[in-house]
Amino acid sequence: MEATHIKDNLNRITEQIEAVCKRTGQNPAAIQIVAASKFRSIECLRMLAEDGRIAAFGENRVQEWQSKYDPALTWDMIGRLQTNKVKYLVGKVRLIQSVDRMSLAEEINRIAAMRGVRQNVLIEINSGEEEAKGGIVAEAAGEFWQQLQTLPALQTAGLMAVAPFGIERAELKKLFEKVRRAYEEIAARDARCKILSMGMSHDLELALECGSNMVRPGRLLFDPAQVL
Repeated sequence: MEATHIKDNLNRITEQIEAVCKRTGQNPAAIQIVAASKFRSIECLRMLAEDGRIAAFGENRVQEWQSKYDPALTWDMIGRLQTNKVKYLVGKVRLIQSVDRMSLAEEINRIAAMRGVRQNVLIEINSGEEEAKGGIVAEAAGEFWQQLQTLPALQTAGLMAVAPFGIERAELKKLFEKVRRAYEEIAARDARCKILSMGMSHDLELALECGSNMVRPGRLLFDPAQVL
């Protein structure tokens, strides 16, 4: 039963991506789905991975990720990251999506260099400038991007944003567009900036309309009876 409803949910998400891309002229094949897999069992994730449409599984907490780590699956870290947890992730996750300060970036670089790998990361943007959330303001993204280029074991691949929950659609659109502008300004001068990770279960469609090419659905994908 679980497999059936998750497959149905994934079909609906895929259809929604295709519909938005048809309106906006984006290529649906270029949109990555990162399944926000917090609290989901490894058995469930393995089953979903077999479908082939999930680019990676995104975890919020290092301890939970460790408890279900399977090297056969592709993983992203999407939650706020403490510097002392970096050593567990480097070389094992595809992307660390939540880099928001130089001390964290330097530790990722140090561990990656020591292990002889190059770690892909995204800069996290606090689009709503909420005090309780991690991330930098969108206006600082360009300068921070330049600072990260001094770290040779880091590959900065784009931006990630978590939008405030429960705000008006018009305001949410403004925040997404602000992050997109920051992304486009960086991408115009650095071709390595390719990923704009925006959109979760409650705001996936609007994020895509605003230019996101990576979405991170959780409950919309895993929970029964979800409607887009």
